[in-house]
Amino acid sequence: MAGLGVVSVLISAMLFDYILRMDTDERADDPPRSVVVFTGAYDRIDLGLEMIASDRADQLLISGANRTSGLIPDRFPALFDPTPEQSEWISSGRIVLAPDSHSTFENALETACWLEKQPEVDSVTLITSRRHMARASLALQRSVGSVSVVRLVSDPAEPYDRLEIDLNEFSKFSATWLITLLPKSFWPGDTPSLCET
Repeated sequence: MAGLGVVSVLISAMLFDYILRMDTDERADDPPRSVVVFTGAYDRIDLGLEMIASDRADQLLISGANRTSGLIPDRFPALFDPTPEQSEWISSGRIVLAPDSHSTFENALETACWLEKQPEVDSVTLITSRRHMARASLALQRSVGSVSVVRLVSDPAEPYDRLEIDLNEFSKFSATWLITLLPKSFWPGDTPSLCET
């Protein structure tokens, strides 16, 4: 009976965390100037580019810029039509197209490695869709330790009911919640090359 109570408390805690994480963070009115996009839809990248172009961001990491996400780095100019200045930002490293991540876990690990090279950064803005935000922000927060993660959803106009639980997403979130309690070396996926350079 006690075991059932523990499971109930655990599920309740995960559900509360899931609901809380699905929305844009209240701190996103003045978001951190280091921005991370987890690929999956172009609106996420558009928002990140808009932030750096309007001087609301100093640097932008696009994690998962690969064929799986539909974003091949060589095709980036054709897809997003960057200005000459923005193209220079790619070559200078202000915009980083990181191609190795194929999962949320790998996105989080790739971002952690990027941030380890910048010890002065103590907070980061995460851009992804509302549907993906709960597990993405959880994985990222647990991978970066003391770095604060501010959530910014890329699709705020999409219809949304906080109490309507997507069971498929909640099951993925629950798995992420448990897996990310393990040391990062046990997380599923390959180590991105950004972590090895």
